[in-house]
Amino acid sequence: MSLKNILILFSFVAIVVACSTDPSDKGKGQNEAFVAVIDTSMTLMEIAKTNNIGEPYLRTQLGIKKGIGKKYTISEMAQRFDFEIDDLRRIIEDRKNKQSGFKPKTGTNKN
Repeated sequence: MSLKNILILFSFVAIVVACSTDPSDKGKGQNEAFVAVIDTSMTLMEIAKTNNIGEPYLRTQLGIKKGIGKKYTISEMAQRFDFEIDDLRRIIEDRKNKQSGFKPKTGTNKN
């Protein structure tokens, strides 16, 4: 096989591989919901940093005034300010999914 034929073959294979992308790969990540990372031993600031969300936003949503409870764990704050950890999880996930444009699938395909 000549060098010219090898180069042509290699070019053809490269073009085929480059053009044969799976359409389901496009927009990967847009159909995946954000899952909040919460450990009850973390502070609200640690949770905000871990989930890349504003701590002031979380405080507002939970009804906690600025500067209160910075040294308390989230489990202590949940008891003190009467909210559930699941409330915090929902707030974070709703905000992050809204920001990313995530739309949950509705209905099921029964084909």
